[in-house]
Amino acid sequence: MTKTPSVPRSVQGASAGPALHRQVVQRLGERIVGGGYPSGSTLPSEEVLGQELGVSRTALREAVKVLAAKGLLKARPRIGTRVQPVSGWNMLDPEVLAWRCAADPGGDMLRQLGEIREIIEPNACMLAARNRDEQDLHAIERACDSMREAQVIEQWVRADLQFHVAVLEASHNELLIPLSSVIGSALGMLLGVSARRADSFKQALDDHLRIAQAIREQDQRAAFMRMRRLLADTRRRLE
Repeated sequence: MTKTPSVPRSVQGASAGPALHRQVVQRLGERIVGGGYPSGSTLPSEEVLGQELGVSRTALREAVKVLAAKGLLKARPRIGTRVQPVSGWNMLDPEVLAWRCAADPGGDMLRQLGEIREIIEPNACMLAARNRDEQDLHAIERACDSMREAQVIEQWVRADLQFHVAVLEASHNELLIPLSSVIGSALGMLLGVSARRADSFKQALDDHLRIAQAIREQDQRAAFMRMRRLLADTRRRLE
């Protein structure tokens, strides 16, 4: 008989409401993505799982609905709630992506995320050079200033993420802009891994400044090439 994976019981003392609901989603999501409940397995009964997490059946059912919408679970009457195959998960969901990266830091998911960035961001940067306005330039410059001023790696990662989000927004492409919220948390993790593997976490500062200059000067080709070079360097550090 398979032993039920243990779960921290800090949820038990949480107050009812949205905060509790999000905690249950987080606990179950991390456990499923981390392999605590393998694909094809059935979750324990509501009574057992509710007691283990210290939550009501109502809170548990709401969490299951959220995870089902993300493709992780499927509830069937008289059969139970079953974990779905990984191929059915919504990998572009911010939480699912963050859980995958956290479950395998520096692994295959980060490599794939890097590949997506190399496909999308150089072209987004080219669009930013063409479409940017003064507000976009201010946002990019603020990110550059924050990168210069960063004293510790956590500050650098926040500023680096701010820079890439500002570039996506400067593209003024309504289909690209949501990408920043889709991969934000996982991108922050990737940037952290990359910065920690550099000789200095500010090693890429000059590359970012050159990208900002190309966007300011509306040099589309330079913006494309400089972003592509930056991401290639990031990939090499991850390898």
